Amino acid sequence: RCQFYKGEADWRAVRAVKDAIQIPLVVNGDITSFDKAVAAIEASGADAVMVGRGAQGQPWLPGQIGRRLETGVAEAAPSLVAQLSHARTLYDEICRHYGLRIGLRHARKHLGWALEVAAGYSRAPAGVLKNWRGRILTSDDPQSVHRSLQDAFDDFAWSAAA
Repeated sequence: RCQFYKGEADWRAVRAVKDAIQIPLVVNGDITSFDKAVAAIEASGADAVMVGRGAQGQPWLPGQIGRRLETGVAEAAPSLVAQLSHARTLYDEICRHYGLRIGLRHARKHLGWALEVAAGYSRAPAGVLKNWRGRILTSDDPQSVHRSLQDAFDDFAWSAAA
């Protein structure tokens, strides 16, 4: 907490807590991949791992980590088509849950994270991401957001193929 999201989680410090208690313990902090989840469990002795900000823009990550811990089978990141579907569904559900006026504002951070993940997955140039972020995250029209998301992901796919 005192690091205010700077520095790195000290999973070894959790080991003293685990050794002092008799109930299950969950470790978290800096869990952004399967390898980091395993390292956190090993360093802390925790019974489970929790993914927080590591899932921003990639809501499939906790499930992938859980399935791999259970089965040992690694999964690839979802395709750009699947990532677009996740982003669209999340956007629509946030707007439906909060109502359009408030939902649009809440959805922007999630769309921003989704764009960053997709651009990174496709290795799109930074300028491409910046252009789409500006256009999508300032729109107040859901139909325009959907069209722009499609165009952005098409652009990212083109970058991946190039």
